[in-house]
Amino acid sequence: MTLEELSKQLKELISTYDTGWLLGDLSGLMHAGGNHTAADQLGKLSSPQRQLYYLAGLLMTSDPRNGTDNMYDPDKWDEIVNLLNKIEQAYAAMFFPKDEVVDDHWQKVRKVAMPSFLDYFNQGPLNFEEQIINWVKDLYAPLDGIVIKETGLQTADFLQFYANVDALHQKNFQGVGLNGTPRANWRDYAKVQMVNTAPEPLKAMMDDTMEPVFYYMADHGIIDRFYANELVSPELPIEKVETILNLLSAERKQSDFLYYTAMKPGNPLYEKPIANLGDGMYQIFEVKQVIHAIESLLEKTCSKTKADTTALVARKGNLLEDRIEELFKALLKRDYKIFRGYYVDGCEQDLLILWKNYAFIIEAKGYNLREPLRDPDKAFVRIKDDFRGCIGYGYDQCRRVESKFLAAQLLDICDNKGNVLETIDTSEFEDNAFSVVVNLKTFGQVQIDLSSLLEIPDESSYPWAVKLDDLETFILTLLARGKGPKEFLNFLRMRETLHDKLICNDELQVCGAFLTGTINQKLIDSKEVIMTTPDHGNIFDQQYRKGIGFRDEKYLIEKKSGRWLFW
Repeated sequence: MTLEELSKQLKELISTYDTGWLLGDLSGLMHAGGNHTAADQLGKLSSPQRQLYYLAGLLMTSDPRNGTDNMYDPDKWDEIVNLLNKIEQAYAAMFFPKDEVVDDHWQKVRKVAMPSFLDYFNQGPLNFEEQIINWVKDLYAPLDGIVIKETGLQTADFLQFYANVDALHQKNFQGVGLNGTPRANWRDYAKVQMVNTAPEPLKAMMDDTMEPVFYYMADHGIIDRFYANELVSPELPIEKVETILNLLSAERKQSDFLYYTAMKPGNPLYEKPIANLGDGMYQIFEVKQVIHAIESLLEKTCSKTKADTTALVARKGNLLEDRIEELFKALLKRDYKIFRGYYVDGCEQDLLILWKNYAFIIEAKGYNLREPLRDPDKAFVRIKDDFRGCIGYGYDQCRRVESKFLAAQLLDICDNKGNVLETIDTSEFEDNAFSVVVNLKTFGQVQIDLSSLLEIPDESSYPWAVKLDDLETFILTLLARGKGPKEFLNFLRMRETLHDKLICNDELQVCGAFLTGTINQKLIDSKEVIMTTPDHGNIFDQQYRKGIGFRDEKYLIEKKSGRWLFW
């Protein structure tokens, strides 16, 4: 069967489900995957997060008149999983030989295009919610003049909406626990009707507190359904709630969406993650996607004119540099000197941080990635161009300064008029200069192992190319575990030697493997290929559950109490 035939068959199969029930069931499975449970349903999926999102997207773009099923059927689920994996295999097959010469160039193209394509479409946002909340607050609040003009709301309203959604979700989850207190009229939110068929002696042992648990087990979406008035707070009146719901919600409606790589039309749940179930009831598919949808909405709102776009890009670049500077100050604590927006040989540089006899040459790149194309040869050209414009350009800037350190030359730090602000004797830093390129969106495998696309001089080492969120998570985890600059420097030295042998699509897997000792220099020196796995990054989730140190970290008191479960 062709990719189109497989996709149509899957959409027809999924279309028979009730909207609210299946969204809740799929959402429950996504959380179960994060907790390494539900292996019977998720164990055979190749990319559970994206595949479950794809199913939900197919449901939301199918004929709502067909949707009546509200019960799990293991045989039907096996059929769904089989189709999902065949579709995944069909996408991968696009990169296999088709009556063509397989030479070095062919292999290089596929080595870059295949992981980039699959990572882009298979991997959801990999960050913690505080990171995106703080980014949205700091980036868009100063641009509220634009936001208010276009939406009638300010950035704080959108953030309050998300806070209210998350609080309601957590309250509802706690409410269906054995010792919880469910909301009033909680049965009105259910998509199933439970009948207690237990023997009479067993019925006598059950009390009313167990009924919400049973309903939740049969209908996970019961905790995610709500009416607009439930999101009202002193800071967010009903009028604003309804305005935001109009922007972030959609009804189930038949459309041509068929492929999970489709963008026009794409999966509606990415931009509108709230389902309008009718009669005033709504349902969240995934709570965290709401804040991502808010970020996407605000970016589009602030990019409608050339003047607005210019203001947004400038603000984004400054904020990225602010974040990097804050993180290195927290890590190094004292005895550092920072040069920002300085000039070397008449060219502008972003950040140079000197600490003791170490130098960190840092370039910040807020480059937006374009979606990879299906055709491998065309995809390779686009990926290579984007890579050169972001990481390649950032490395060239780093290299300009790094070369001074390698040659032990005097380094003149100048302002934009060529005035020398300070002269640095680089010979004092020995071989302790590290180049770091920090971007906002990762290129995946080709960024984590730079050997595919980045050419460096023989005497140089590869830079560390890292996404801002990963840099923040790694540094804060180091600090939370009582570690500091020494461990960070050890990581940078080790990280330079991993290129040309690393298979990985998430930088935090590398960072986590370093922290746990799973990857060390002895292993690197003895292996030709090193492959990371998702569990290598578990150390960051573990730390997050204890408190990681994000600004305005949510539920920090509850985390430290050890008495709360979070959903």
